Amino acid sequence: MEHITSQSERVIRSVAGVIVVGLFVAFFILSAPARKNDLDFAEFYSAGQIVRQGLGRELYNLNLQYEFQSKIAVVHVFYNHPPFEALLFVPLTYCNYQVAYTIWTLVSVALLALAALMLKSHSNVSLAISQYARMRADFGLHLVLFLTFAPATTALLLGQDSMLMLFLYTLVFVLLVQGKDFRAGCILACGLFKFQLIVPFAIILLLRRKWSVMKGFAVAASLLVFVSVAISGFRVLVEYPRLLLLDRTYQQVGGFDPAFMPNIRGFFYLLGGRRLPPSIFASGVTVLSLLLAWFSAKNWRDEQLAWSFSLSVLAGLLASYHVYNYDLTLLLLPLAIICGELAKRRCLLSAPIVFTFALVLLFIPPLHRLLLLHSIYGLMSIVIVTFFFVVLRLNRLDLIDGKAAG
Repeated sequence: MEHITSQSERVIRSVAGVIVVGLFVAFFILSAPARKNDLDFAEFYSAGQIVRQGLGRELYNLNLQYEFQSKIAVVHVFYNHPPFEALLFVPLTYCNYQVAYTIWTLVSVALLALAALMLKSHSNVSLAISQYARMRADFGLHLVLFLTFAPATTALLLGQDSMLMLFLYTLVFVLLVQGKDFRAGCILACGLFKFQLIVPFAIILLLRRKWSVMKGFAVAASLLVFVSVAISGFRVLVEYPRLLLLDRTYQQVGGFDPAFMPNIRGFFYLLGGRRLPPSIFASGVTVLSLLLAWFSAKNWRDEQLAWSFSLSVLAGLLASYHVYNYDLTLLLLPLAIICGELAKRRCLLSAPIVFTFALVLLFIPPLHRLLLLHSIYGLMSIVIVTFFFVVLRLNRLDLIDGKAAG
């Protein structure tokens, strides 16, 4: 009888999970026409069109991008990722814009589901959710929690590529756990479409002399450079950096306001950095970011891979020069690992109060919206810093306990 009841409960939870996920996906897709002028997906779709029509050498011609984007929506952002990512969207250009967005949304949800599934299998996140919810945590509950995380929801609404980044980073973690360092490096390089989220983490691995990982990273990165040159010619090696660093039109239209960045740059910008000369402010942020990377590398312990990896991902987000609300989707990875490790040690519910408070704040969707509306989202970096130092402390305590037990 108990077995039948348990089976019925699992079926009910599974059906409920499918319904919730289905409603979310339906909302993303059905509301897209009304939001088409706000979708970042337009930049990816138009980049795919440009490459498909053999105009890859003009990919960073803003006038050309404007011409393509204006046919589908009001232009509010330009494509600023490396050429190789545009290839992902070429197949979607054979569909109309609405259908392409629908497909991309479904692909993104699938990537989120795969990341959740990998974490369920290679971390103790199920145990953590069970302890918090006081009920059995099946895969449906994992996916609903991931899907309702505000940055992840925003990424799906905008048609961003954040789910792909989360999937790649999660796969890197799994491969490192399995001791497949070279493959982990190759997969890490695949995330260079947002190099600002990859380079700080790669620097930490380099400082730790993780040579096998770095070899894989170098091989895959070289191939991606080759692909980018094949798409846009050798001139892209000059034009792409020029676009990011020197093009005033791009800087104005791109609207890269540090006040919206939940990282070191955003925090100190809100604290008064906006009053400093740009060169001095940028130099200060760079120095602090490098120090954070060095500090994280110094505290990396192979025998404490879960803690060390989580610490480094948090450091990478803080040190990233460009990071926005939807990029915090990546936080799901270290948080799942951290909570799982605490649950395994039966101390999740008695974790430091500052950790629990920061976790609650992060999972309050209106708070994200409020900080964005008031142009102070950079303050969210305080939450990430809190996680960083809590994990650092737990990592050291765990190492001490491990040595004592030994």
